[in-house]
Amino acid sequence: MKTYQYLDAENLVVAVFDEDGIRRKSMLASKLPEGAVVEPYIAPPTPIPSTVTRFQALAVLAAGGYLPTIRTYIATLSEDDITRLAWESASEWERTSPTLNALATMLNLTDTEVDDLFVAAAQVSA
Repeated sequence: MKTYQYLDAENLVVAVFDEDGIRRKSMLASKLPEGAVVEPYIAPPTPIPSTVTRFQALAVLAAGGYLPTIRTYIATLSEDDITRLAWESASEWERTSPTLNALATMLNLTDTEVDDLFVAAAQVSA
């Protein structure tokens, strides 16, 4: 279990929280030096996976209602188009892939929305 500590200006532990934000240990306020300020807990940002499997990506795209639009678009491409080849053949999808980002643009997805899809996809298991 990861824990996060709040330290005062003298690097003394003031409070310890687990990764869910639950306080595990703290000093009594009366023990804090005068003027010490304990900042509120801020959870660390969720890491964005750099890759997800094809199945994970398809599952999240299906759940979001994006698959029909993508499949209609892919069907308009020639058999040897790089975007079509990538869509039909890639076993993993990279977050920085130009093809993936072109599809995201076609869907009017922001970078944050694509990041959110990658985070959600990483949670999918068959």
